Amino acid sequence: MVTFAQLRDAQPALWQTAADDLLAVAKQSERTAGNIHANGAKKLEEHWPDHTGTLARNVLVQTANRMVNTGVLARGATTPLDTLQDAVEIAQRELAAGVSEATAKGFSVGDDGRVSLPTASVDPVGDLMTALRYQQRIADAVQAATQADRLCADALSAVSLNPDDVTVEQAQNAQSAAVRKAVEEIRDQLPDGLPPEEVGKWWAALTPQQQQQLRLAAPVELYDLPGIPADVKAQLINNGNGYNPIEAVRWAYANASNEGLNRFPNYCALFVSESLRAGGLSEVEGRWSKEDWANLIPNMPSVHIPFTDRNFDADQYRYTKSWYNADEQRSFLVNSGAAPVPVSQARPGDVIYFNWSDPAAHNGEVSHHAAIVSSVLPNGEVLYTQHTPGAVNYSFQDRLPIRLQEQDPQTVVVIRPGGVQ
Repeated sequence: MVTFAQLRDAQPALWQTAADDLLAVAKQSERTAGNIHANGAKKLEEHWPDHTGTLARNVLVQTANRMVNTGVLARGATTPLDTLQDAVEIAQRELAAGVSEATAKGFSVGDDGRVSLPTASVDPVGDLMTALRYQQRIADAVQAATQADRLCADALSAVSLNPDDVTVEQAQNAQSAAVRKAVEEIRDQLPDGLPPEEVGKWWAALTPQQQQQLRLAAPVELYDLPGIPADVKAQLINNGNGYNPIEAVRWAYANASNEGLNRFPNYCALFVSESLRAGGLSEVEGRWSKEDWANLIPNMPSVHIPFTDRNFDADQYRYTKSWYNADEQRSFLVNSGAAPVPVSQARPGDVIYFNWSDPAAHNGEVSHHAAIVSSVLPNGEVLYTQHTPGAVNYSFQDRLPIRLQEQDPQTVVVIRPGGVQ
């Protein structure tokens, strides 16, 4: 349990230093693993193919795998430590605002966080009610810090594994669990136990940077919180400009593991299309659409029929190819008013596409995977939610190094949906 004094006197910047050191370890491990594979194991396989060469190669591969796992686990530890800094700074801001307002009104706050009535109170009952409100705000800040501290400890425990005793998949699962804990750290700073009036005061006391951090990291929860100013909520839903990223992310969270979406051999893009439609993005008949059966027969020439395998039910033929194919979907969005944005500017409700660096090696395919950007942590980590397999809030920055080691070279592009034309 974090105490009032501990929160007041905490130095969150120290956690940032630890996170930076761990990230440096992760990057060095990734470089080492790549160098071993490129300059050691691969060369041995090419030029020393006998039994002894195989034994030597196995040693190198084992060492490389250890470095891969070390990098994965170190990144998993970096994220919750980094986020703890921001979470505690937000809690400190709430604490300081409550204490400042209380003392300005003549109340006193002890080192234990207890609010006392003014010494010359003329309205003891009224002052008592006011003191209870200040006490609630202070208690909420301490509770938020306590939750963040506990979540960070749980996350670090999840990645405290021996890299020699786990597979890459197990290391990634631990890493993903740590990232999800980090998201909870920042979400738990929302004062959902306070009355709307007090929530409004809490929001106003935050710095513009902290407000932006919460918009990006916990957009759905922030939008649903009573007391958040109407103009902030309007910004979160794109001011009604034809696409509501909050509802897109909300749908993605609820349906990441929805097996009812498994209509095709690969359904990542179908999941994205359904998320975009939930966000109000308008379908375009024959180009990006999911026809109703009542309209299907008259419009049959505009409907792409992707498969003839009788094991697939006829309902699938309603979809245009851009509805379920990542490459076609990206092309459609870009040619219909959607704007590519740098990864550093990604925000919830955007679509992230994983693209082959050499499309010619993949029959001309550019985009091979699609997902919805669902959160962006204060350190800039872009988290995405997908359906191949179903997963919520994977870290793009954490998982890309493994993709680059296990698959052909690739890049990503982030697309911001707009008014489809």
